[in-house]
Amino acid sequence: MSKTSSWTVVALCATVVVAEGYDLIVYGALLPKLLAEPGWGLTTSSAGEIGSLVYLGMLVGSLIGGRLTDTRGRRTVVLASTVVFTVWTFACALAQAPWQLGLFRLLAGLGMGAVIPSALALAKEYSPEGRTPLTVTILMAGVPLGGTSASLLGLAILPTHGWRPMFLIGGAISVAILILGWAKLPESQQFLGTAERPRITALFSRAFLVTSILFAAASVLNLLTWYGMNTWLTTLMRELRYPLSSALQFSMTLNIAAVVASFLFAAAARRYGARPMAVVCALLTSAGIFGTAIGTSSMVLLLALIALIGAGAHSALNLVIASVADSYPVRLRGTAIGWANGMGRSGAVLAPALGGWVLSAGLGPRAVFYTFATTALCAAVIVSVLVVVGRRRQEVNV
Repeated sequence: MSKTSSWTVVALCATVVVAEGYDLIVYGALLPKLLAEPGWGLTTSSAGEIGSLVYLGMLVGSLIGGRLTDTRGRRTVVLASTVVFTVWTFACALAQAPWQLGLFRLLAGLGMGAVIPSALALAKEYSPEGRTPLTVTILMAGVPLGGTSASLLGLAILPTHGWRPMFLIGGAISVAILILGWAKLPESQQFLGTAERPRITALFSRAFLVTSILFAAASVLNLLTWYGMNTWLTTLMRELRYPLSSALQFSMTLNIAAVVASFLFAAAARRYGARPMAVVCALLTSAGIFGTAIGTSSMVLLLALIALIGAGAHSALNLVIASVADSYPVRLRGTAIGWANGMGRSGAVLAPALGGWVLSAGLGPRAVFYTFATTALCAAVIVSVLVVVGRRRQEVNV
């Protein structure tokens, strides 16, 4: 396949992730309206628990989807999982009670979780050699791009039309992208040329055991930080007495910075390596969150700190996943990405609930920021261990 058509496949996979990103992150933009929904009686704690359900679905979906990616094919899983999260996103707009919204978000999460390992594996196998960090960055930029779209639409729609149209728009976007993918997306030639279909236990063979465990731990902490901030930033800034328009602006800044900076860090990763740059990104994230918690009277500085959070948190996640894609053979690639991403979803499951618990305990919004700053710092430590493990393996191979 030509270089141009290779990047076309990457672009098609990225559009799928944009749809997934919108449907995933839109909940955070809707939280203030959901908390005020008449007759629902939601609290910050219960809203956080509902928010966690989509990540529980993604955990299961990522593990199943990753395995199916290596047994049934990349294209098949990308399209089937998109159908799943599209249907249940439409259903969210029709929810008449909190338990219904939670159930529909859980079911949508199954598709959202499955689409990531399949899309990443397919795009990786059509991308030029040595460009895995850039390929992963392009795809994963779809998540904050989707989140940015949700924030922008929220500014225009939420004040006058409420939260239900936001889910309808997300479903419509997914339908359009599904039609395009069905018509244009090819199957991976590397997958078609691989006859062996190993068991999932191959991830825990002597060659991969330590690496698989460390990748899972790093993903848990990265996703805990990233989705914790995406879910709670708007509400936390409202708790700190910023108006809704400013709080949504902070969320938009977080996601725009995540997109723009991730390409800069991907370029740096090509020179310095994905794992070392992931450590740098996690440290920057922790510093940005601590700075936001301490506070400043300068709006420009506050926006810069929030941009630093978005840039570091999303790039750390991207670079860890890029390292996963490069660390396993074709026959295990989808399973490995699904494992790391799926285990990471346990952090994403905990993130909304964790923020709700801290607020419900009366510790205040700054305590939530300190909590996620600590998880980012722990992620930096785990990835530092991965750097050491990778260097020792290179020395052994030499």
